[in-house]
Amino acid sequence: MIYFMAIESVNRGHQSMVIYLVRHGETDWNKQNKLQGIEDIALNETGLQQSAECAEAFKNIPVDCILSSPLQRARVTADIIAAYLKTSPVIIEQGLTERDFGKLSGLTYADRDTLFARNEDPCMEPKEALTDRFMAVIYKYIQLDIYQSILVVSHGGSINAILAYLSGGEIGSGKTILKNTCISKLICSGQKIQIDFYNLTPAEFIEKQK
Repeated sequence: MIYFMAIESVNRGHQSMVIYLVRHGETDWNKQNKLQGIEDIALNETGLQQSAECAEAFKNIPVDCILSSPLQRARVTADIIAAYLKTSPVIIEQGLTERDFGKLSGLTYADRDTLFARNEDPCMEPKEALTDRFMAVIYKYIQLDIYQSILVVSHGGSINAILAYLSGGEIGSGKTILKNTCISKLICSGQKIQIDFYNLTPAEFIEKQK
């Protein structure tokens, strides 16, 4: 287990809770190495298949609640998982949406390098604001204290920001390339939020359960 403690404390009862962070399935922009922000890009065929495989990986894992970003690439991934697991309807949380990358959205790596070379302000959402809104959703459900296992479907930039926040920058933003439908696990107990594992493919997640 990788023990990383959240910087902020969470006031809750003695019951521990598990949160699974799942990145959405592949889109055409992912395939083309274009940066996706708040644009509402659909899953491609590979992404739909990946979502089904991710759902199957959870078949022996108790999941009480599924949360999702409102963007369709995350929402459809969540819906596929929820349908397979026969859980209650997916709950949409605005705070789980992807970072607004401003002028960088839709650009390839080469295009981004050109923009930075011109010293242009990319007008991105501040990383601190992204972290605050995402963590507010996590704290909300921890403090409800009615679920033991929650699955959260979000985005690469958003999940990486949380991994960076909880690890003190050891992993996450700028260091970790998250795979489509990768699974990361947080354990919330008392005042601690710990990263158990991160960035596992569904196949790796199944193997870890053996």
